[in-house]
Amino acid sequence: MKRMRMTVAVLAAAGMTVATAACAGDEGDVDGEGGGSGGAVNMQIGEIRSLVPGGSGESEGYRIIKNVYDGLVYYDRKTGEPKNLVAEEISSPDNQTWTIKIKDGLTFHNGEPVDADAFIRSWDRTAYASNSLPLNYFFGTFEGWEEMNPDPLPEDQWADPEVPEWAPIETTHLSGVTAVDDLTIEVKLTAPFIGFPTMLGYEAFYPVAEECLADLEACEAKPIGNGPFMFEEPYDVENGGTAVRWEDYKGDMPAQIDEVNWKVYLEGDDCWADFLTGDIDVCRPTAADYENAMNDPDLSERHIQQDDPSILMLGFPLYDPKFQDVNLRRAISMAIDREGVANVVGPERFYPLDQWVPESILGGGTHSCGEYCVYDPAAAADLLAQAGGWPEGENLKIWVNDASDNVDIFRAIGDSIKDSLGIEYELVTMDFPEFLATREEHNLDGPFRSGWGPDYNLNENYLEPIYGGGASVNDQGWENAEYDAKIAEAGSAATLDEAVALYAEAEAILAEDMPSVPVFGERFNYFYTDRLENVYVHPIYSGPGGDCELREVTVVE
Repeated sequence: MKRMRMTVAVLAAAGMTVATAACAGDEGDVDGEGGGSGGAVNMQIGEIRSLVPGGSGESEGYRIIKNVYDGLVYYDRKTGEPKNLVAEEISSPDNQTWTIKIKDGLTFHNGEPVDADAFIRSWDRTAYASNSLPLNYFFGTFEGWEEMNPDPLPEDQWADPEVPEWAPIETTHLSGVTAVDDLTIEVKLTAPFIGFPTMLGYEAFYPVAEECLADLEACEAKPIGNGPFMFEEPYDVENGGTAVRWEDYKGDMPAQIDEVNWKVYLEGDDCWADFLTGDIDVCRPTAADYENAMNDPDLSERHIQQDDPSILMLGFPLYDPKFQDVNLRRAISMAIDREGVANVVGPERFYPLDQWVPESILGGGTHSCGEYCVYDPAAAADLLAQAGGWPEGENLKIWVNDASDNVDIFRAIGDSIKDSLGIEYELVTMDFPEFLATREEHNLDGPFRSGWGPDYNLNENYLEPIYGGGASVNDQGWENAEYDAKIAEAGSAATLDEAVALYAEAEAILAEDMPSVPVFGERFNYFYTDRLENVYVHPIYSGPGGDCELREVTVVE
């Protein structure tokens, strides 16, 4: 079965640290008791896939979902640790059978209780194969998932060649999930898993209202959440929408503002011109605007710059015979002048990456790529020759989604490869949803943009979700039994320290095969208008283009 790996698989634990977000204002200004400062914040956003938990699995939909819904835990902005939000307690005697106690008195926007059934109905929906939801694989470690996910029908029996279909599946409930009482859930996993509580902060595990499942189309436009913001009018995928502060919110993380207005910028468009006129409150300058923004003394006072755990990679379609030789992949990596490319697109926006897990993440900083991520045209040419060269007269196609930044960055990467190896290239652009679908279905015939940001602070987050599962599952079409075994060994480790070390060993195996090329680690460079205070960027939850914690931001006008 082809699983969509849009976010993460799962493991983490408390005690981890991430880079603390730069900020404006005094954190003490936010009293955390609701009521807030009032006012409206105007935010940019890209095209979303879904606003119902389990159906998004991409950054833009998640940016809305995490403010309209509350999950069982929320990741601390400073430490990355999971802290209970809807959960009262999460415990286990053996790391395999878990008990989740839910806080009493919480409701959805429509008044339905947030109880055990609200979570179970959501999880069953996502885990049921026939629903074809992108976050289905999060439940692969739950007892009962296998029965809900048999092999699909042969492809020639699918109505849509890109959407799998199944014979009727009788099992519609995860057998390992039980409501002990109205506010208590018992979860049985197929193996011990020390990091189970941490994954519960992600969208796949949010609750869903019964009314929502009764009319999913209506809920997609006007989600019925349990978080501090709610929609009074439907959200428009092409134009955006407004979520207002929910006055009856009883959770621990209320909104301080009256409303947030999301304006959609489709691929190829950006928010910078609207930011300069004050119509958007938080924005990242594109490569073309970067230098002017950095040199503007007024903007410098409202600039957030910090290491972003997001990384940028060049993935290889290993299902294409042209890319089977590892020396070809190594040659392309050594042909990229990472520092030179960064100078073209903004030297403070990126830093050269020589590993698959950034240093700011627990277990990262191994520099596992070594010499093969060092710019060396002569060595690159030798490796290319060892691989049998590049087909004469054939362009190297580089596939990207067509955001303006991506085009600039990957054109500079293509230029560097051409200058080093003499290979002509063609930049192929697609809108984001089409790019994702084409990449996931293994229909690319050249290297492709691959970006990743964390959902929690652990090196596993950058390894198993992107490269695990076998050739039919991951975007690269890569399979390595030794790697998969090491990932499994780490997932069953008795302690976090043991798991981190084993995941680092898996990264070393990945580096030997190089199914992708690490190119850049990113840095946040967001600017905000003088209307705002308490502007914080969450290193785990932040989305691209310009973002901030909407539960904390305040308006001063």
